[in-house]
Amino acid sequence: MTALDALFHLVNFALPAVFVGGALALWGRRYGKKSVRQTWLINSVVGTIAMTAGLILFGVDGKMLSYALLVVACSLSQFLQSRKS
Repeated sequence: MTALDALFHLVNFALPAVFVGGALALWGRRYGKKSVRQTWLINSVVGTIAMTAGLILFGVDGKMLSYALLVVACSLSQFLQSRKS
């Protein structure tokens, strides 16, 4: 595996977390959340951690339970951030 292949693997691993985190941050803006960029970053980091936990737990990437964990973790993160402001 070349360095470029490894980079593509890492980007494709984190892409669902970035997408879900961004979608939730944009959705939260409808309800008065001002800092979309900060919310997106926090949700993406939490989602990537959840995906990594799924990878460690199951030994492979792409299990539906890992994606469910991603959605629950990002939603919980969004909820906790919305309660602060």
